[in-house]
Amino acid sequence: MRQPLLEVDDLRVAVYSERRGLEATRRGESGSGIRLPGDGLELPAGWVQAIHGVSFAVHPGETLALVGESASGKSLIVMGALGLLPSGAITTGGTTRIEGYEAQIPQLAVRREEETLRDRILRKLLPMRPDPVDDPEWRKLMGMRIGVLFQDPIGSWTPDILIGEQTAEVLEEHTDLTREEIRERVFDALGDVQLPKERKFLSYRFELSRGEGQRAMLAAALIKGPDLLIADEPFSGLDVSVAKAILELIRDMLTQRKMAMVFVSHDLAAVASIADRVGVVYGGRIVEEGSVRDVFYRPQHPYTEGLLASIPGLDLDRLRPIVGDAPPITDLPAGCSFAPRCEYAIDVCRSQRPEPAIEGETIVSCHRSAELTLRGVRD
Repeated sequence: MRQPLLEVDDLRVAVYSERRGLEATRRGESGSGIRLPGDGLELPAGWVQAIHGVSFAVHPGETLALVGESASGKSLIVMGALGLLPSGAITTGGTTRIEGYEAQIPQLAVRREEETLRDRILRKLLPMRPDPVDDPEWRKLMGMRIGVLFQDPIGSWTPDILIGEQTAEVLEEHTDLTREEIRERVFDALGDVQLPKERKFLSYRFELSRGEGQRAMLAAALIKGPDLLIADEPFSGLDVSVAKAILELIRDMLTQRKMAMVFVSHDLAAVASIADRVGVVYGGRIVEEGSVRDVFYRPQHPYTEGLLASIPGLDLDRLRPIVGDAPPITDLPAGCSFAPRCEYAIDVCRSQRPEPAIEGETIVSCHRSAELTLRGVRD
């Protein structure tokens, strides 16, 4: 069996909830009960476990899509696995491997100066933005082997540095190319994503549209020739026509360069057109994972059925939106997180959290998956 290009095991991420922090303060509680591995340092009150032991793998040339409603934890999973979490989130456990190189994720998520981090936590200062550990091998892997498309194609650029200069930074740090050679590569990359080379090289972020910002970010991701592309909601805020053009551009790049990709999206039509496998995310967990064909045509989890039934089509009678709202990942119900919205839920669903099990070619976390026949996109 092929070795995975990217393998994530038992990922856990905690996030800060101001409401939970205030409630704990009123009760006189100082700790959250969540401890960091190693020295066992406890996070203060207000921190809540949001991602719960997620594992997944991506093989060379393969596209894995993570789908689910907004705030289900999709982006936290991907960014937590790579040590790229925003302020107010921190990895509390897990391992990431890139072609055999292993990184303990909490080491990526804590500051190099241990006492500084300890002081910050104990003083409960927020926002807390952990810095990556000073690991040259990991920095090089992240710098050259992995390209990232962030959700915000404008805000992700530094405002006072030219787009071309920012695009060139990774080559300046990790290669011995001359400035002239790097500049030529940047021009080529901007041309590959169909942007005017010299004009956009000399642009600042405020001079870009969202579509141009995403194309420029794609150029910055591809300039180093990565093996893996991370696309975190790359069509967020884009017009339909612009999103379609960028999707086609990404698809072409994946084919030409034989890259793998982790594609985070709630656009099921885009997922069906580009992904090989799908992980369905709900309540900070992957509740179903399988091939696109299996998940779309033979879903095993009621939440997956609900997502598929929400796809608009020519037959309006088929449209069946999921009842109710998804719970915040900082305040999940007991048992199966989807039970309050699930028409198939029984008592065990409300009291016990289901463990992952194999149903056919699919991995699913549902107490009743073996006895249910759920509706896919053809039904």
